Amino acid sequence: METDIKTSLIERLHNQSAVVSVLGLGYVGLPLAVVFAEAGFKVIGVDPVQGKVEALNRGESYVMDVPEETVARLVKEGRLSATTDFSVLKDVDAVSICVPTPLRHTGDPDLSFIVN
Repeated sequence: METDIKTSLIERLHNQSAVVSVLGLGYVGLPLAVVFAEAGFKVIGVDPVQGKVEALNRGESYVMDVPEETVARLVKEGRLSATTDFSVLKDVDAVSICVPTPLRHTGDPDLSFIVN
């Protein structure tokens, strides 16, 4: 069964029918989501900040390096959307986590953004 799942995922990635999610739509996550969508994947961005989600779904870019025309086109084509609802992750094929992992004073990474 594991082989079937792996083979199916590889096939969906090759034919670009996989649904990809990017968790965290900041200055790293939004450009990555756009690259996946430009490559032909359907991308669902997930972010807890309602304002970012609303702007993205209106086709607006809030990251200087991401052209608004590109975001607007991808949203219009249905290849890029965003939500605050983390439950969508159960229905996607791949997830990329793009949240801050700052270092604590001990040098260990602070994983609270990932855990929470």
